Amino acid sequence: MKKLLMRIGILFLVFVAGGAATIFFMNQEITDNKGDMDYTTLPEVLLEVDGVMVNRMCGYKQKMQVDFTREGLTPLDTSKTLNFVINPHEAEVKSLSYEVRTSDGSRVLENKKLKQLEEREGYLYASTALESSMLMNQEYSLEISLETAAGTLYYYNRVIQRSGGAAGEYVKFAKTFSQNSMDNERADDIYDYIESESTSTNINYANIDIHSSWTAITWSKLQPKIVEAAIPTIREINETTGSVTLEYLMSLENEEGQTEEYYVTEFYRMRYSQAEMELLDFNRSVQQVFDGSIPVVTTEGLLLGIRDRDVTYLTNEDGTIAAFVQLGDLWTYAPDSDKLVRIFTFRQEENSDFRDIRPDHDIKIIRVSQSGDVDFVLYGYMNRGPHEGYSGISVCHYDSEQKVVEEKVFLPCTESFEFLKEDINKLSYVNHSDALFLLSGGNLYEVDIEQRTYHVLEEGITQGEFFVSESNAHAAWMAKGEDEAGQMKEIDFDTGEIRLMAPEEGQKIEILGFFNEDVIYGMALKENIFRDARGNEKTALSIIQIQDFEGNIKKTYQSEYLITDVTVGSTLLEIQLGQREGESFQNVKTDNIMNGKKTATDQISLEFTYDDRRETLVCMAFEESIDDEKPLVVKAKIRLTDTVEILLETTVPEEEAYYVYALGGLKGIFDNPADAIIQADQEAGVVLNRRQQYVWERGNRRDSIQLTLENIPQVFLDAPLDTKVIQEALGETGKALDLTGCSLDSILYQVSAQRPVVVKTGENETKLIVGYDAYNTWLYTPATGETQAFAMDESEELFEKYGNVFVTYMEILE
Repeated sequence: MKKLLMRIGILFLVFVAGGAATIFFMNQEITDNKGDMDYTTLPEVLLEVDGVMVNRMCGYKQKMQVDFTREGLTPLDTSKTLNFVINPHEAEVKSLSYEVRTSDGSRVLENKKLKQLEEREGYLYASTALESSMLMNQEYSLEISLETAAGTLYYYNRVIQRSGGAAGEYVKFAKTFSQNSMDNERADDIYDYIESESTSTNINYANIDIHSSWTAITWSKLQPKIVEAAIPTIREINETTGSVTLEYLMSLENEEGQTEEYYVTEFYRMRYSQAEMELLDFNRSVQQVFDGSIPVVTTEGLLLGIRDRDVTYLTNEDGTIAAFVQLGDLWTYAPDSDKLVRIFTFRQEENSDFRDIRPDHDIKIIRVSQSGDVDFVLYGYMNRGPHEGYSGISVCHYDSEQKVVEEKVFLPCTESFEFLKEDINKLSYVNHSDALFLLSGGNLYEVDIEQRTYHVLEEGITQGEFFVSESNAHAAWMAKGEDEAGQMKEIDFDTGEIRLMAPEEGQKIEILGFFNEDVIYGMALKENIFRDARGNEKTALSIIQIQDFEGNIKKTYQSEYLITDVTVGSTLLEIQLGQREGESFQNVKTDNIMNGKKTATDQISLEFTYDDRRETLVCMAFEESIDDEKPLVVKAKIRLTDTVEILLETTVPEEEAYYVYALGGLKGIFDNPADAIIQADQEAGVVLNRRQQYVWERGNRRDSIQLTLENIPQVFLDAPLDTKVIQEALGETGKALDLTGCSLDSILYQVSAQRPVVVKTGENETKLIVGYDAYNTWLYTPATGETQAFAMDESEELFEKYGNVFVTYMEILE
């Protein structure tokens, strides 16, 4: 297995200063060992497409893993010219180097150093033409290195050579659309591009899309002003469509003349054909920068402003102090003491720019004490401070009495924020003994912060078989050890106690999730576990139980029917009941179990409220009404201590993974390619595999195609549904894919990419999809060797009747 120089793991390196202390967050003003972070220092790198600056990149002080750092995409024309632009800010830049690699980073195609940098209007410019041979429609990673007076900095992008991509037109359209939406005199120019379906009288600016009203898209009565202008980022581009995001900071003026700031992200998916632009999708997200110095407290609660309702928050045991995260800033509010505390932010009070407001980080709140102390994990890209330019995990503690934040440990890693977020959201917990628990690369780690050591608690955990409780204080997974295989393993992270639970003879245990801190699992009889014709395991449960860590059964559920599917939510367990029919289960009815246990956070609710100016707002409502609407605002300082870094290293899991990208970011990681395609189809996105090959793209397929039988792998001409048979025949040249459950429209992308698709057309019959046009699919029948046209609607009906069972493959590129 290849080593992943990132995340968490095996080598640890502790930096302790000798003589003068290395301070945690360097400052300008130091009093009583407390201070503030230093200003941002790193240059920015951009690329130029058709004379427009695009794909702004932040600098890293360590090399990143390119297949876990998927930034903007720069299309290349036939000249393969790259135009670099450097915004040095205050840094001294000596030279620029670049390296082009395969998309997974395994092979270098080309590298070069550019010493001649032309200075114009505060920017540095350099151009070069790539010389290496590149496959069409295949992404490559681009690593850019800047030699500066402070050392080497690294920047990451992707390049692709595709015919017919109108990148310049897409970028210019997105910029013009955004500008016109704020200009009353030009707002009418965007009317023909939107597909307004909204009849709502209330506007929610937090989530605007192409179907919103023209009034909402053009900001209604608001009069926004740009604080930090957007630099377009090209996310995806192919022969037919392109996707671009714009991120910018804007301000509004409230009724008292005070300034409110908002971070805005806009996503555009477009099609350019015959000099005409069509807007296929548009989304705008607006998040208010929380500012305690302006009116935010009402009798209803704490006004978070314009933002989504998915608020990260946690309270102390009696619900009198709430900690919450907004745009990467951490705050606490205590109504009883009438105090607002800003615990952490990267934002600069003065001389702020995009480098310090960049929201590629987040905070996970671990616990809030009765006195208001907060343990939290800061993770992602570090905008400033001594870790500026690093991606990593910082474990911190806020002391409410001293009003100071102290970092306990920093773990640098080499994956970008969106991948790190997947790991942290799965598990990150710090117990009262200062032990940090993380799941990464299929391994469960325990890091002893005080002793600066670590060890692996469990190896080879399958992502889909690992579950954590609401507080992250408990976890359960299926054991893989030789003596423990088939048993459920559960851990209490506070005590370190581990317990095993074995199924009874003739049964199989399946973990379903947690209600609060109680594990939910089911038991299946062996006769209700079988494999279908495609080799996939089918399981139906006969019983569900909810159990605490001490082994006490809180709830048992059984039915006269088999339990064929279970969905676990925070308050509801949805149960699908059915009966077996041949090699499948037929659903009969549904049932549910309610989670009636209340937690401290239940004493707070997140509600929508409204005002005449901004319309729909999010409010954090408390059980008791609030009397004083002018709280004391406190801004915490940073404890200046020795920095402790633990460098960890893991291996990439051997199993395949499928990444869904949509709306300009990572939306999910799946082990099932069909689930990934269904998700990407819903969000108009794309799917990539671990080698960063396109598995599926929304809207990028030919109008018609018919494959030549001679060019189809021999195993497919027999149209087998068993992926193991196909994989054995393909060997190292390809990867068999089971895409059962996808729509015919999605499946035709594979045919367009010249991959045949096996489809089930009868109880014991399969055919091979070898072509299509606007009206028909072309199906090859192995028994007769004939290829016939079937009407598209008849094909869709036939395939759905037999379960939309599809099998194809992906070629493995060297």
